[in-house]
Amino acid sequence: MATVRNMFVLAAALVAGLSNPVSAQTDFIDPLDRPASTVGNLAGAHLNSVTTAGERLIAVGARGLIIVSDDAGTSWTQASSPVSSDLLGVYFPTAKQGWAVGHDGVILHSTDGGRSWVKQFDGVAASKMLTEHFDKLVAAGDESAISFQDGVKLNYQDGPEQALMGVWFSDENNGVVVGTFGTIFATHDGGRTWESWMERVDNPDFLHYMAVSGRDDEMYIASERGVVFKLDPQAQRFRRLDTGYTGSFFSIKATPTTLVAAGLRGTAFKSLDGGATWQSLPTGINVALSDVQSLPDGRFLLAGVDGKVVISDASVSSFKPLAVSRPGRFTSLVGLKDGSAVSVGFSGVRKVTVQ
Repeated sequence: MATVRNMFVLAAALVAGLSNPVSAQTDFIDPLDRPASTVGNLAGAHLNSVTTAGERLIAVGARGLIIVSDDAGTSWTQASSPVSSDLLGVYFPTAKQGWAVGHDGVILHSTDGGRSWVKQFDGVAASKMLTEHFDKLVAAGDESAISFQDGVKLNYQDGPEQALMGVWFSDENNGVVVGTFGTIFATHDGGRTWESWMERVDNPDFLHYMAVSGRDDEMYIASERGVVFKLDPQAQRFRRLDTGYTGSFFSIKATPTTLVAAGLRGTAFKSLDGGATWQSLPTGINVALSDVQSLPDGRFLLAGVDGKVVISDASVSSFKPLAVSRPGRFTSLVGLKDGSAVSVGFSGVRKVTVQ
């Protein structure tokens, strides 16, 4: 099942492929091996995710595009990207160290605040690693690994098709990436090596992981069927939390005091006790919420795929709409230290006035 954030991405890619057919097999260059092309109108480009790296803004999007801004989103510069696979998520735990993830299982890493990037991992390497990992467990008599062994064969039988949807690092060494059909990898050395954490999640149905967020030693994954997964730091395993909702969550944000998950038909839930109990929120939006983020003052921003943005009160109990110039299909947004916000989507960058 395609997520709302990426249904339009997939459709656009299909249209592009039909209108620009490959002339011959020898002309094809794998997107994982083809650097991103130069884009003219950066502020109007198709973008899927935006984040901050210190004072800098970094956004990623279609066909490997990565852009950076040092003036709060007024102007943008294209960064060097080694792939032309669609990029869906980006996160910087420090001002210099950051990661971007996307289609074809790609993981990119930057050490200079997003100015340049290298590929650390992709779906080809993932297929090999996962196959060897679960084959070894099954050979050692671990019957619980059989379902993962079968799932990996199915997921990668036609190539590196599994998309990575989200990325979160607690520091420059420790992080996870999450994606479709229960895909989750972890690293403890800044991405030099990645390991399977598929067997470390209470997810026997291989639900899609839509987004990941954390705070201190806590980490949460947003998923389908109203499920949120929470990391048990002692067991190093994600436990299943039921929110009382049955639809898909597309985004999640954890702050020191509050956890908010957002998804279909304007649905959002909050938890003030680490996911033990949940409360439905009156967002005032009736379409899918593509992203939830927080401001430095503790309020939350929600973006809808119809171009609406709403902001919560201090207690995250009610929401009001914000003025947005030229609304578009928003996929992601980020709150800035000055109290403003920047959103990105299929028609580029939009500044959001926060009241």
